[in-house]
Amino acid sequence: MARLSLGDLDRARRRKELLDSLAAIDRKYLVMSGKGGVGKSTLAVNLAAALAGSGARVGLLDIDLHGPSVALALGIDQPLTTGDDDKLIPVQVTERLKAVSIQGLLKSRDEAVIWRGPRKIRAIRQFFSEVLWGPLDYLFIDSPPGTGDEPLTALQLIPDLRPLMVTSGSRLAIGDVAKAFNFLKLMNRPAFGLVDNQSWYVCPQCGRRTEIHDCRAAAALAEAQGTPLLGSLPLDLAAARAADERRPLVLSRPEHPFSLLIRDLAAKLG
Repeated sequence: MARLSLGDLDRARRRKELLDSLAAIDRKYLVMSGKGGVGKSTLAVNLAAALAGSGARVGLLDIDLHGPSVALALGIDQPLTTGDDDKLIPVQVTERLKAVSIQGLLKSRDEAVIWRGPRKIRAIRQFFSEVLWGPLDYLFIDSPPGTGDEPLTALQLIPDLRPLMVTSGSRLAIGDVAKAFNFLKLMNRPAFGLVDNQSWYVCPQCGRRTEIHDCRAAAALAEAQGTPLLGSLPLDLAAARAADERRPLVLSRPEHPFSLLIRDLAAKLG
């Protein structure tokens, strides 16, 4: 029989702490993309807010350590605090929506995080194991674009994490997202589904709908990757302004057409 080392025991202990911390969370989604600028964080924030508005208990964790945007999109200004056991207490955004971002640990919004891989991995592990989420129906993890330390660490640490891929129909985005799908295949972690974001635009003056990119590109990508296309969303001026105003559109204007599309998409994540 192989003899266990102290290092093996420490890794096993940390693994148990992490799994125990996440045990009370039902469904966990990693919102990811191979390409930046496709509206991934806006989608994560609005999905989380939509499900919280429907009565679910929802958490939103931003693991984009170099460019966190969740706190700004939700209007969170206060720093993170800890409880009696030194675990982080999420910010209560609404009655049923909690959020955690590294922004809450920084001195200012303009402070740069200059960390190499090992320190980033330790920070992400701490976010998973040292946050007092409590019981949740959903946890959304907003990851930076690409296939680097952040999504890799999340997928390695959380066995039941569901990757939710986001793309736009541009040729550049489709190509980069195809690489992200291959990344998931190498990890033997199939995507839960694909969302086609910023697919079309409706003129607020004349109401005319204009396709921004080839509307068939995302559907073709989903078919090629053997994953469902969960929905298509427009590039919406009101949604963009709501993000700048630090309140998700599904909260500020729940009957807006974009908000209704978000709610339809959220209903598919059960």
